[in-house]
Amino acid sequence: MAMAAPLWFPLLVIVLAAAAAASAPPAAALVFPKEALPTKSGYLPIPSPNASLYFAFYEATHPVTPPASTPLLVWLDGGPGYSSFLGNFFQIGPYLLSSSSNTTTSPSTVPLSPNPFAWNRRFGLLFLDSPLGTGYSAAPSVSAIPTNQSTVADHILAALQSFLAAESPELRARPLFLTGESYGGKSIPTAGALILAANPSLPRGRRINLRGVAIGDGLVHPVAQVATHAEVAYGMGLIGDAQRREAEAMQREAVALARAARWREASDARAGILAWLQNATGLPSLYDAEGAAASSLDAVAAGAAEVFNDAGVRAALGARRRADGGAPWQLDNQAVEDAFHDDVMKSAKREVDALLRSPGTRVLLYEGIRDVQDGAVAAEAWVRELEWDGLAAFRSAPRAVWRRSSGGGGGSRLAGYVQRHGALVHVAVYEAGHLVPASQGAAAQEMIEDWVFDKGMFGTTAAA
Repeated sequence: MAMAAPLWFPLLVIVLAAAAAASAPPAAALVFPKEALPTKSGYLPIPSPNASLYFAFYEATHPVTPPASTPLLVWLDGGPGYSSFLGNFFQIGPYLLSSSSNTTTSPSTVPLSPNPFAWNRRFGLLFLDSPLGTGYSAAPSVSAIPTNQSTVADHILAALQSFLAAESPELRARPLFLTGESYGGKSIPTAGALILAANPSLPRGRRINLRGVAIGDGLVHPVAQVATHAEVAYGMGLIGDAQRREAEAMQREAVALARAARWREASDARAGILAWLQNATGLPSLYDAEGAAASSLDAVAAGAAEVFNDAGVRAALGARRRADGGAPWQLDNQAVEDAFHDDVMKSAKREVDALLRSPGTRVLLYEGIRDVQDGAVAAEAWVRELEWDGLAAFRSAPRAVWRRSSGGGGGSRLAGYVQRHGALVHVAVYEAGHLVPASQGAAAQEMIEDWVFDKGMFGTTAAA
């Protein structure tokens, strides 16, 4: 989320390196391994002239449910402006872009490694490059890029309708869950609430079987979340008491500007707070208190633009050629971030309220505990403001310790903490930062699978 401060780990530095790689003289086209290709990919029309959203769909590889009832997950990434490939090829897709030795062997082949913690093990998984202008979803002009969540939701709904209409009726009947992270904390509930609102007026054959939304380290209700940053940094020992008081004064200013609906100034104030905190803490990113500067994600992301702008790769993934109107692929499109400048401090809490009030719709919130900016404390701050009749019971529910098996040697290891009541489950993931599946893939896979199937610690009927 560059407009808030250069905080996507060191990814903004990586983006610059990737852009430089993309501008180098073209080499021979890369070969994308057939086994790693999406089940389907291409473009879905949306209600914007000459525009469409890119998608990549992967069917479940090891489903435990009949095909007609195997759940579908839709992944929306953050930014705004980050390609869904951040989730696909660096976190939850079936293959990860890698520089390790466990990859395809030919130097002309895209270096991919199988992901043992892919989210399409049990579910169909649909990645959307949204908003328009993101990733392979080229905008016909800068003015065509959306500037608000309502338009983004309209586009997502239209894209989903197009995707489902092109397949058999069985696909539409499958339970569907909207998932994603970071700035997706706005578009996910907004699109979900729109689906619920639209369904009653549609013929049964065009309704979307939405069952829930999952938001990771999300920016959902910024006016509550921005007021927590100093508290979190101080609690982690990253700043002192005098620094905390200085940051709290800055936070109060951002909140006041947002409450006065001075959105651009409020966005700038929030960005100033985050930049100040990053400087005061010395962290390379507020998204991970451990630093994570030398993570494998950083090491391989630098070449992402070179890979995904390659003519052979674009063709294999169903992306338009540059000559046919396809825009250069970027991990993060600055034009999209700029378009949403006034949206940053606006809230999507009311849409979460609507989802929780709808019978049969569930909400999962999860955060890495090392995320200084959008972690568990920030989430709890806005959850306290939910207008939902289950809130009091949720807040008084026990916070259970979540442990996972440590493998063949027996025993278990701490995975996080789970609080739940009714339709709402909140998870704090141990040893994770902002991109939970990137650092705790096994835990994230267990969490999403058990939550979707409504079982174990993440189920509505689990023992407290």
